[in-house]
This record gives sequence, structure tokens and C-alpha cells, in this order.
Amino acid sequence: MRIARENVPYRALPGVTLVGVEVSRCPACGEAEIAIPRIEALNRSIGAALISKPGRLTGDEVRFLRKSLGWSARTFAARMGTSPETVSRWENGKQRMAQTSERLLRVLVALEGSAGEPIEGYASETLEHIVDQPPRSERQVARQAGDGWTVDAAA
Repeated sequence: MRIARENVPYRALPGVTLVGVEVSRCPACGEAEIAIPRIEALNRSIGAALISKPGRLTGDEVRFLRKSLGWSARTFAARMGTSPETVSRWENGKQRMAQTSERLLRVLVALEGSAGEPIEGYASETLEHIVDQPPRSERQVARQAGDGWTVDAAA
């Protein structure tokens, strides 16, 4: 195995690139293994970036946030007061979340965080600045920073 630092797409959320992570690659077959340290901190940082963005969430982002809460689609539907079929339509981009549902999801993520840790520094005033526009994916870059991760919009 040859080990190198590479930029790789994060499979858990399209549009996120992990910068400078360790990749072990077999020179014979090309098979690769990616080492993602402190994955809970990474997911928490991505969650914080998503709930703070002013634009509407995409289906992939809704799915990522639901999974970061550790909830099944059925549990998520029950907590959001909707059906599992509606959750499926949200996550597949076939139906847009109502703004009140999206705001509830953002608050739940801020309070619950990933792995049961709340997101620090999230102000409820952020909810006032959600722009009612069609959802779109924003390219993001995640970099290791000390014991955690930072997530920024890609240049």
C-alpha cells in the first residue's frame, strides 16, 4: 500500500470535498482506502455549515442532516409530523420542504447535533435569513483543523 494525502469527495454528501486526507492505495490493483479521522467532528462541522447557510436545503442535505441526527426516515417523519413518503420526496428532491419544516430541522440539528452533541454558537436569528429560493447544492471543502474540521464554501 502506498499512502498519500489527497483531496477526495465525501460520499456522505455530494458537493463536499475532504482536503488532504490520508489515502492508502494498492499499487497492484489500484484499490483505495480513505482514512477519515474524527468523523463525528466532520459531520458536526458539515451540519453546522448546512444549518447556517441562507439558501434552502437540497434533498441530499436533508438526508445528511437526518442521518447525522441518527434517525431513520420513519422516526424523522414522526418527529416532523409528516409521513415517511413525504420524507422520501424531500430527500429525493421531488418535493420541497415547507419553510417551517426546514426551520424546525435546522433547530433540531442545532440542539441535537450529530452524535448527540449540540452545535455551539448557532443563533436562532440565523433562521430569519433563510432565503426562499430554489434549493441548490453549494460546493464545500472540509479541512482538518486541530482536533476538528472546518467547512468552507469552495472557491
